[in-house]
Amino acid sequence: MDRETRRAVEEYRHSEAGPIENNLIDELVAGELDREEFVRRATVFGLGAGTIGMLLRYMGDEPAFGATLEPAKVGGTLRVGTVAYNSSLEPYGLREAGSLGLAGIPGEYLTYTNNNLQLRPWLATSWKPNKDLTVWTFQIRKGVKFHNGKTLTADDVVASFRQYLNQKSSQILSALPATMIDPAGVVKTGPYSVQFRLKAPNNAFPYLVSQTTYQAIIQPAAIAAKLDSWVSSGMIGTGAFRLKSQNKQRAELVRFNNYWGGRPPLDRVVITFYTDPAPMVLALRGGQLDVVVQMSPQQARSFKNSSKYRVYTVPVSSHDMFGLRVDTDPFKDARVRRAIALTLNRPDIINRVLLGAGAVGNDSPFFSKFPSSVPLPQRKQNIQQAKALLSQAGQENLKFTITTHNQFDIPDYAAAIQAAARQAGITIDLDIMTYDDYYAAVGGGDYATTTPWLNKPATITEYGARGAPNLYITAAYQTGGIWNASRYSNAQFDSAAKAYLGSADLKTQRKHAKTMETLLLRDTPVITAYFLAFTGASSSKVRNYAADPISHIRVAKTSLA
Repeated sequence: MDRETRRAVEEYRHSEAGPIENNLIDELVAGELDREEFVRRATVFGLGAGTIGMLLRYMGDEPAFGATLEPAKVGGTLRVGTVAYNSSLEPYGLREAGSLGLAGIPGEYLTYTNNNLQLRPWLATSWKPNKDLTVWTFQIRKGVKFHNGKTLTADDVVASFRQYLNQKSSQILSALPATMIDPAGVVKTGPYSVQFRLKAPNNAFPYLVSQTTYQAIIQPAAIAAKLDSWVSSGMIGTGAFRLKSQNKQRAELVRFNNYWGGRPPLDRVVITFYTDPAPMVLALRGGQLDVVVQMSPQQARSFKNSSKYRVYTVPVSSHDMFGLRVDTDPFKDARVRRAIALTLNRPDIINRVLLGAGAVGNDSPFFSKFPSSVPLPQRKQNIQQAKALLSQAGQENLKFTITTHNQFDIPDYAAAIQAAARQAGITIDLDIMTYDDYYAAVGGGDYATTTPWLNKPATITEYGARGAPNLYITAAYQTGGIWNASRYSNAQFDSAAKAYLGSADLKTQRKHAKTMETLLLRDTPVITAYFLAFTGASSSKVRNYAADPISHIRVAKTSLA
């Protein structure tokens, strides 16, 4: 390492870095973080690319940021296929792949979580926490134009978040619950500066305002001030394409020439929504589509060996939660839930259902690539132990129904569970609903208390990729979480979760992560047999398209050969 770099690092540590940054550097120097983990954590705490590069050089490494783009041809229309949606297109109501995929083209976010779980600037250029992680200050990018010609400022950010946080039905509360922040906690501190003043510390807050919290679109302040007016206004955002027309079957977007990220190569993007994935896959094969956002590994298999197509496979934290309501018989007894989990041969399910495109799960949301995850002894199939637990619980003739929907790998996964459980004498019926019906409110009633995916006794629901486990923890496992379909409630888990979310250093995070993972293995409110590799496909003429595992359609740099 050269003397100049050493001097620069010493100066940074002395005059600019705070306790969080210095602790992060100590972890790097001590060998507690590898290069990839260091970059992920450094971006969370707002270290810029220059500082990260300096610190990597200090350790004898060289940074590598960004991807090389293929030459772009200007012009053309990209035809995209994605799943149909039943929910609102208003940002606070987004909850389905089809609706969030469409809304995320004209609408944009403060930060971006890439497929390596690293944060990148987007409408915010930088961010920094205070020492106890309760105040995060974001600097907003200057010179960004909305589709209506207005210039983006801090006022738009504040108005957008206050609208979303004010709605009790807002799906953003899954990531930013009222226990974390209320509307008054979003404060303008300058023309291009916004503070998020939290009620409790949060060590990954910048992830929670990225595209993985797909409700956090930044609207013009005047539109955000009027609830439910974003769609009627034309979905005015800052994205590379502006909306021309849309309905439940089709949407058309056209190039926004004043896009802050540079003029997009494509003239138009046309999206077609499909209620069944099979016709969408056939449309790609038949040349009616250029891109299919997501498909099952089985559907992708036929495209892999053809030079006419490109298949995108991204190992991510996405997973299918097999939830069992702990407040409902026969799942009140943890022995029953553990018995069901013990019937599964997880590697075999990955091979048969995902064609090997997945990683084994251990009944918690802690994906192995999360730096805070702690490897515990892997739960394996044990039919005899499963039978013994059922006998102890008086459930030798256990019978129940799994409710889920007909999308991607999920029906095959449900059938695999059904077959595995049969070996222990468990009878499982399958109720495979349409995507729309599974996520709809029943009879027009209250969504949270009637929609099947949150209220049936046993469900399988896909959870999209996140850059940190925080949303999974707060939404699906903590007491009263907005997506807690299992109704799990454990004071020890809640305490560990609170301590985890408030910890800046990796050693402390891993301590509390281990507690949470151990409790979830014991209590098994949710069975997580695997983590997915997100899969999509396109024609080979598509250039510079990258699959986004939360089902966004990122086409600002995409072109057609």
